[in-house]
Amino acid sequence: MFDDTSLLVYTLFYMIVSACFVLRTTEFVSNGITVENLLEIVIDKEYHNVILHHIKRTSYSIIVHSCLPLVYLLGTLLVNNNEKAFVSVYFYELIFLALLPVIGSLSVVSKWKSNNWANHPLSIILSRYNPVDWTIVAKTISTEYQCLQKLTLSYGTINRTVVTQNWIISIKLYMVYVSKKSESSFLVFSSDIHNSTPDGTPDSIQFINIQVIPIRSRIKWFFVRIRSEDFKTLEEHIGHPIQIADNVKLQRSRTERFIEVFRDQVSQNPIYKDYSSAELAEDVCAGCLVNPPDVKLTKCCEDSNDVPNCTSCQCRPMWCVDCMAKWYESRQPQNDTTIWLSSKCTCPLCRQMFCILDVCPLENSDLANTN
Repeated sequence: MFDDTSLLVYTLFYMIVSACFVLRTTEFVSNGITVENLLEIVIDKEYHNVILHHIKRTSYSIIVHSCLPLVYLLGTLLVNNNEKAFVSVYFYELIFLALLPVIGSLSVVSKWKSNNWANHPLSIILSRYNPVDWTIVAKTISTEYQCLQKLTLSYGTINRTVVTQNWIISIKLYMVYVSKKSESSFLVFSSDIHNSTPDGTPDSIQFINIQVIPIRSRIKWFFVRIRSEDFKTLEEHIGHPIQIADNVKLQRSRTERFIEVFRDQVSQNPIYKDYSSAELAEDVCAGCLVNPPDVKLTKCCEDSNDVPNCTSCQCRPMWCVDCMAKWYESRQPQNDTTIWLSSKCTCPLCRQMFCILDVCPLENSDLANTN
């Protein structure tokens, strides 16, 4: 079928580029090769008007993506020199087939655009909250979207979940769903675990799918997909508990798992007796401002000629073991968790070097009692 090498190379190249363009790979997005950037003259900026931006983005994305088969066929006129090739023999028939999705998309978007985009699916959703003028709801959401307090959770470069003061927004490739937080119920109905994170970090990660069910009639439910470690943050921004199905078990975050390992090791370290928990009864941890200080950094490890040696820290106990674990984790290379326990860190205050063997529980603290 493909006797010409140039046509075959062009076809493979075009398929790869088209897939990257439609799926919005990181490389294409970072270089601005997206529909909203290529058509920025007609598509409003997201920060200025998030609703109108996504109304136009989804509409023009359908049109642009529907044109890809037609553009491919037109490109074959430049690279194909074989008159017996399939695209040459049936060129006009293929052009006709390629025009069908273009005509269909233009027809759909033209209907959406009528009456100032009032027929767009997103506009119809907003009209359920204000049947008289959906643009009032759109302006309210856009104003809240401009606030720094909003929560944005991304899943890849296509899907995003945005939680503003009163609204939850699910942004997808061809559609955007909106629901009022106070008029919605939330249910975690499924989850899946992957052995590596999207950025290549060798660690397991769990994604959960949350069904958002609007209470208001004639608004269709939708779902959002987030990392399980973002569940608590999402729940806090929503303002009320999220139900979890009986068949779903949330995986603890990497930080939570590391804190547990860190605590186990610290509980086995020598007890520091120059300070007692009674002496620090009125103090609180400088990190969380809730728990009392229960660890002291003091050199207990042996020196090594291969790495910088640890030194004694002269600071008074000011941290709880959980906050010290979080600080320790934040100073480690995030792409290799296997070396964390054998690595070193610096004191949050005096910057003296220490390792996990130098984190000692205070006398009479809960950590010391588990030793």
